Amino acid sequence: MNECREVEALLGAYVDGETASCDCDRVRRHAESCACCRDLLGAQRAVREAVRARATGLRACASPRLKARCASYAIRRRSTPSRLPRASPGAFVRRWVPLSVAATLVLAVTAVFGFGLNHKVQALAFQSTLDHVKCTRFTGGGPPADPLEAARQWQAKFGWPITVPASSGASNLQLRAVRRCAVTDGRVAHLIYTWMGEPLSVYVLPKGTLGDATEFVHRFRHNSVMWSQNDRTYIMVTPHGRDPELDRLVSHIRASAF
Repeated sequence: MNECREVEALLGAYVDGETASCDCDRVRRHAESCACCRDLLGAQRAVREAVRARATGLRACASPRLKARCASYAIRRRSTPSRLPRASPGAFVRRWVPLSVAATLVLAVTAVFGFGLNHKVQALAFQSTLDHVKCTRFTGGGPPADPLEAARQWQAKFGWPITVPASSGASNLQLRAVRRCAVTDGRVAHLIYTWMGEPLSVYVLPKGTLGDATEFVHRFRHNSVMWSQNDRTYIMVTPHGRDPELDRLVSHIRASAF
C-alpha cells in the first residue's frame, strides 16, 4: 500500500515526462503488477490527451462576471488578516485530493460530451467510481427519500427531468438522496441508495452517449454498470460482485427508469 501511495505521487510527472529515469523505471515496474495504479496511470494519460487536444479552446478568457468576483474576493482577503493556523502538508493534501477528483470528473464529462474521447465506457466507469467512493462516505441513515419529490426538485432546480427509481423492499434497495454530482453544474444527477447494506450510486447523464446494451466494467473493487435509454445515460456503481442478484437489480433499475 505504501508503494502504491509513493507511485501515485509520481504519476503526474511521469505522464508529463518530467521524472528521473530511476523513477520512470519504478513507475513502469509497479504499474505492470498493480491493476489499480495501472488504471490511474491510464486515466492520467486520458485526461492529459483530452486537454492537449482542446488546448486552443481552453484558452478562452474569463467572463467579466467571473473577473469581478475574483477581484472582489481578492480585496476581501487583503482587508481581512487570516487567523488560521498554518496547515500541515498532510492537511493540504487531504484538502487537495477531493478537489482533484472533482476536477478530473469535470474533464471526463467534458471529454465524453464535447471531445468525443475514445473508450467512453472506461472513462465513465473510472470517474463515476471515484465520485461514488468520495460521496457515499457522507451519506448517513434515516428514512428513504421520496423519489417523486426528488425528481420534482431536480427538474425545478436544474431544468431537465429525471426518473428516480423508488426504494424496493423486494430488492433490498433504499433511496437515500438525490444530489448534483461533484461540480458539474447540474449536468449529472447522483442518485444515492443503499443496497444489501452497501452504498450504491446511480448517475444520470442528460444525453444518451452509449448503446442500449448493458456494459459492465470493474474498477477499484467496484462494478460499474452503464447503458443509455430515453436519451439519458445511466451509470450504476456498487462494490457488490457480478452475480444474479446484481443482474436482477440492473433489470429493476432499467425498468424503473422508463
